[in-house]
Amino acid sequence: MSGNLLAKWIIGKAEKSEAYRAGTLTGMKHPKPDREMIKAAGGLPELIRQADELEKSGYIRTEKSNLGADMKKIYYSIDVIPKLCEKEGIEDPRKQQLRYIKQIEQLRAEVQGSFLEGYYDDIIRRLELGEIVKSPDMEDVDFFRCLNAVVNLKKSLWMRVFSAAVLNDSKRFKKDYEKKVVKVLVRSPLYEEGMTDDEILSVHGILSYAQVMEWKGPLLYKLKGGQEYIEDKAREKEYEIDTSQNQYGTVINSQTLERAFPVSIKGVQRIVTIENKANYEEMKYREDTLYLFCHGFYSPKRLMEVAEGEIQYFHWGDMDMGGIRIFRFNKKNIFPKLKPYKMDREAFQEALERGAGIPLEEKKKEKLEKLNAGELEELKKCILEKGVEIEQEILLAENAIAEN
Repeated sequence: MSGNLLAKWIIGKAEKSEAYRAGTLTGMKHPKPDREMIKAAGGLPELIRQADELEKSGYIRTEKSNLGADMKKIYYSIDVIPKLCEKEGIEDPRKQQLRYIKQIEQLRAEVQGSFLEGYYDDIIRRLELGEIVKSPDMEDVDFFRCLNAVVNLKKSLWMRVFSAAVLNDSKRFKKDYEKKVVKVLVRSPLYEEGMTDDEILSVHGILSYAQVMEWKGPLLYKLKGGQEYIEDKAREKEYEIDTSQNQYGTVINSQTLERAFPVSIKGVQRIVTIENKANYEEMKYREDTLYLFCHGFYSPKRLMEVAEGEIQYFHWGDMDMGGIRIFRFNKKNIFPKLKPYKMDREAFQEALERGAGIPLEEKKKEKLEKLNAGELEELKKCILEKGVEIEQEILLAENAIAEN
């Protein structure tokens, strides 16, 4: 290793000191040579030689014994560390900390008014205290670029499109940053307990290629694909597809979702989101109703753009804590006029009489007690009073047994 190893040892001690990194360490240091220092310098003779070199240049002062063959103490001022760093070509730990603070302040300014302000405030607080912040990696500029880009998205993007736009590599976000970004997004007000990573990213506008959309009802959408020429100019073709003829339901995959956009739900008076697949399948086609299979936290926001007139919005989910969370999320973020469907005391009592209750776990009970259930407060009380939750699958199983 080139350079003065004793100087590097002194710098290393400062780097490990939170007080130095915070700018609060002052005064003199006078360490006695120990095994660690001697080993770092490459042995006692090397330590003495390097100490003499630094002393001649005015960086340190030494105290020797045995006619200079032994080193008793080394004296140096904290003020000399930046000079040693400059001499050795090493970034001063205090200057590095200040650089990180400035970097995070700039990132925070880019997301002003978002939940990320609090995240960045926490990092700044840790840096100001002199902490060596390893998570997140302060040198990983691309991580912070991804994080701010997610929060500043104006419209939804497919994950690979997002990755290509932000990182110039369509696969890198998935490979290197998805998990790290999701770890921060759980701080978001859009996060609800129980969300999968795909759902967390989806509600923040990053769409996965594993996503599909299922519905029953008269939805008209356009699909882009292929090329056509008008006056010798190429443009992408658009196909208009009327799903009212698919009376048993329509399913489109992620590739279609990427290229499709809703045009009209004319005549629809009710939109019903349904959490359970079997319940969704049982719903009969109606010209005035659009049934959406949501299977969890869902984000069909583009439907709101084509909604016309006075439409009623309903959600039919499990009568458990998860169902309450999903209803609350959909009402807050997608359908502000959403009402619960078959999720009241009467429905709960009927399900209980049919033996559909599942014992409420103690941990879930504590969380449910603290949960603001909004319009489902009565359902929450029922669950706590009886100590059971109800999943729609149980009711369907009861129906199947009764019919046999």
